[in-house]
Amino acid sequence: MADTSALRLKITLMSVVAIMASGIGARAEPQPAAPAAQLSASKGYAVPERRLVHVVGHGDDSALSTLFESGAGNPAKVLREMAGLSPSMNSDIAAALEAYYGQPKTKLIWTDAKGPNAKARQALDLLRQADDWGLTVSDYAVSPSPETLQQNSPDRAKALAAFELSLSNNMLMFLQDNFRGRIDPNKLSNYYDFKRKPVDLKATLAQLAAAQNLASAVDRFMPSSPKFAQLAAELHWLRTSGQGGDTTVNKNKVIVAMEELRWLPQEFPDRYVFINQPAYMAYYTENGDVTLSMKAVIGQQDHQTNFFDASIKTVEFNPDWGVPQSIIKNEMLPHLKRDPSYLDREGYKVSVNGKPMSSAKVDWAQPLENIAVVQPPGPDNALGQLKILFPNPHAIYMHDTPARGKFASQDRMFSHGCVRLENPRAMAAAVLKTSVDSVAQEIAGGEKKDVPVPEEVPVYVSYFTAWPTADGIIHYYDDIYGRDAQTLNAIAATSASRS
Repeated sequence: MADTSALRLKITLMSVVAIMASGIGARAEPQPAAPAAQLSASKGYAVPERRLVHVVGHGDDSALSTLFESGAGNPAKVLREMAGLSPSMNSDIAAALEAYYGQPKTKLIWTDAKGPNAKARQALDLLRQADDWGLTVSDYAVSPSPETLQQNSPDRAKALAAFELSLSNNMLMFLQDNFRGRIDPNKLSNYYDFKRKPVDLKATLAQLAAAQNLASAVDRFMPSSPKFAQLAAELHWLRTSGQGGDTTVNKNKVIVAMEELRWLPQEFPDRYVFINQPAYMAYYTENGDVTLSMKAVIGQQDHQTNFFDASIKTVEFNPDWGVPQSIIKNEMLPHLKRDPSYLDREGYKVSVNGKPMSSAKVDWAQPLENIAVVQPPGPDNALGQLKILFPNPHAIYMHDTPARGKFASQDRMFSHGCVRLENPRAMAAAVLKTSVDSVAQEIAGGEKKDVPVPEEVPVYVSYFTAWPTADGIIHYYDDIYGRDAQTLNAIAATSASRS
């Protein structure tokens, strides 16, 4: 039974990988060679806090206890030896181990009187597969290794105690990493905005202890989406084939994509919008099928579009545009210095402390917080004829645009952070569950109008330089904002902190 469980664990991912890989025919065109990202420890990334573990001793010195403690592998002796150990590990895992092993009647999970048990062999087999999951196998090295646990060693109880703690630590770390990612993206920069998935480490350790079949305790932590399986298959193919353009660069892109996918829900819903910034594309998926795709314009280098998820709630027809103060300051004031009537001629509405005023009469030297500039609805409005709103702290939304020529560019970084859509009417019709003709009628009315969507639609404003599109092929894109290198360095820093 133990061997069967171990086998099941091993094939959970790799059987999917094999199936995916066997079906890969045509592949995305290889990308131009580029310098491999340097996986060096990043000084800019704050790795998780680590500390020493201190397990409270189990001091039962009764004659009855001593009578039954024959053999160096006796569980009571092993537990007592833990009190003299102080390995370093992430502080959240350390707290979980102290809580579990500090209980008066706790039971060892991975060892018995004979040494490492069948469950330990399953766990070790799983940890050795870390590379297949886009992780780093050395991050989960158990010390001492089971091969060094000699049956008749005088320090056997102490070695088994160290092995027990080490395997518990590495299993929790492996499951946590698979479930939510190795790194906290919110620590990379302000362009990331994710609520990290919580992992109840104390409950997980108790479940590992109680599980007779390890697979039942670990499956829910493992990425299970088809997208992840496709990326895993690609990583396997890149490692074994020696093909695929600049293999090192592409492997790194896939590893980063697998990490980033863990920041999102384990499974995508049946209906959602997905924006992939490096691809300059937006997609609408319904019932698991991509039914709509279109070009997108995203933020300039100094106005980058964020990476986050939210829910679409409203479509606004014939919107006005409240000009951000950064644009007033950096783009409009130079015009106004030359021509104070500039905003009047361009059709903007200006108010000072709520009072409408001609732009020619405004004292532009006063604090800009006093001044509001609004572009009324119309064909020349910067937002076009509609915008699709998904409330978020970054004031990012999807919208139409009169600047249609931008979609002909290969690199479409032109906005101040919001996402311009090539076919906004089709996207609006999709999220509203209506027709494009109905959308056109709303626009023809000419009035500003907010229409709530019949049901909220998840939207993922993403950043993947490797991504499986609807054709099943992994496509590679340029790291336009330089975020992959930043992520790889944070991964390297995390690995270095664990060694």
